[in-house]
Amino acid sequence: MHPAWSAAEYDRSLLRAALAEGDRRWDAEAHLLQVEAPYNPIHTHIKGGPAHPTRNSLHYALLLLERGADGDAARAHSVILEIARLQDRSATSDTYGIWGYYAEEPASQMAPADWNWADFLGIHLILIHARHGEDLPGPVLREVRESLRHAAASIIRRNVHLTYTNVAAMGTFVTLAAGRILEDEAVSAYGKDRMVRLAEAIDTTGSFTEFNSPSYWGVVLQTLTLIREHVRDEDVLAVNERLHDRLWEHFLARWHPPTRQLSGPMARCYSNDVGAPPHLVKATGGLVSAPADAPAASPLLEGVHACVDYRMPDWARPRLLALEGEHEHRERFAGAPSPETGTTWLDGITTLGSVNHQDTWLQRRPLFGHWLRPDGGTGHVHVHLVKDDGAEDFDFASGVISTVQSGPHVAWLTGFACPAGDRHHHLDMIEPGGRFRARSLRLVVDAIGAPPVPQPVAFTDGVVLDLGTARLGFRLAGGSFGGRTPTARLIPREDGVRIEVVLFESGTPTELDWETVGEAYAAGTLSLVRVTEGADEDRATGAAPELVADEDRAELRWTTPRGNRLTLRGGRSVVSREAHAALHSATLDGAAPPSPRLSRTRLAP
Repeated sequence: MHPAWSAAEYDRSLLRAALAEGDRRWDAEAHLLQVEAPYNPIHTHIKGGPAHPTRNSLHYALLLLERGADGDAARAHSVILEIARLQDRSATSDTYGIWGYYAEEPASQMAPADWNWADFLGIHLILIHARHGEDLPGPVLREVRESLRHAAASIIRRNVHLTYTNVAAMGTFVTLAAGRILEDEAVSAYGKDRMVRLAEAIDTTGSFTEFNSPSYWGVVLQTLTLIREHVRDEDVLAVNERLHDRLWEHFLARWHPPTRQLSGPMARCYSNDVGAPPHLVKATGGLVSAPADAPAASPLLEGVHACVDYRMPDWARPRLLALEGEHEHRERFAGAPSPETGTTWLDGITTLGSVNHQDTWLQRRPLFGHWLRPDGGTGHVHVHLVKDDGAEDFDFASGVISTVQSGPHVAWLTGFACPAGDRHHHLDMIEPGGRFRARSLRLVVDAIGAPPVPQPVAFTDGVVLDLGTARLGFRLAGGSFGGRTPTARLIPREDGVRIEVVLFESGTPTELDWETVGEAYAAGTLSLVRVTEGADEDRATGAAPELVADEDRAELRWTTPRGNRLTLRGGRSVVSREAHAALHSATLDGAAPPSPRLSRTRLAP
């Protein structure tokens, strides 16, 4: 623990900030919070305007009970009763046991409903019952228990696939705790069995399918902590302790102490700066903390962390504080039929990580890293596939990217899949024969925090960006899109520099049909190396890569500046994701790259 940090004062600050926001948004007539609904392209038809959120409102009710000021209990009780009224309690309904995002839109009217709301609201109901149940009036307590009963039934009916790591963990806790609260042996038995099955699912590779996800790592950490606090079954707690240690081992494998950031790759990510989220601040006893004047990302939602007793294992502290020498970490995340393996390089200045094969949904970070800037700040490198549909740029989910990495050097190949999503990886599919609008399709490398460049410039032989303490080297080896060769350019940004590989570009939005495009791919190399005395640009680019076409695949060959021979193969045409995975292969110095387990210790009993 940091000597100047106080857990009690930190919890009070979380509650103050959260309740200040909640109090401002209170709508007494609706007995709920009122917010300006943010734009959300999936699940809800409500894209803006005033709306009354169910999850945030129940969260507010919990925090009101925590504060306990005059009038807080009555207000919290009114929220709980309204939330109970809004739950779908018809056992014959497709959306049984869940809520809509907003009071204005029942779950049955969403497109589609979000079944995770049974898990998220279920956790809040459990905390209300555990921390304040004895003080609730009889009718309110009955509704808490009844809402929890229906939520647990929904979770059991759904029986989510256990590779959906964060939701699998949340539902396990909700059913374990609900079974105990409701004295329902069937629900308890399901929770215990699911805990074992979750451990067995992780045991298949030793790691997490929803790998290295900053936000969802925090969700799983919260869930495992709540199991420790609110579940009494000794067999469950033994498995939980092993899962908790494995979760920290997974986090620390890509934690970069010099930048205090998580490196890539990431299965799901909402922000390129991990920051200092409350679960990490509390678990580390303030060793990871934000500047005193740093605004909270979402004060209301962060308030719940005041109700959770996070703890970091003692063995983790040294790895949190200091890098154990420069090294490369490899880890298998998922097994057959399409194994996913991550590679991450970490040294005293830079860190760069990649996954061997992944789609390009906006939450992915298939090739991502950081460097420590000369001013002590942190810069990051983010590779993503961008579509301009004529109205705006957004990450295009129909892409695929493959990599092979050795040290701080990566060979990459990108292409497109169909059927596949537009903005979301499966909710807004572009089907075979379907047409879509685009003004451009570009592979983008954002170097945020890089020194500015004066103006846009095209390049053909590669480019090296001088980052002060590090160099970013990039080469485009070639490719094809509809018979045209991709081009590369350097673009100034207000917050850094952008490298773009332009696969398609038109003056106006154009209707594209994958069936008529033909070849659609590009390949190249990327390096992020620390500056050392006497180093030159060749350390950041190396020899020119070679790209050859062979039947339905492209093959990229490159000898890195360190002398390692990388070979990467992947599809050249627009085919299904499964076909792309089958066409993908790679070698490192003539052999398949290692794909080791994070741990061989078994989690399941």
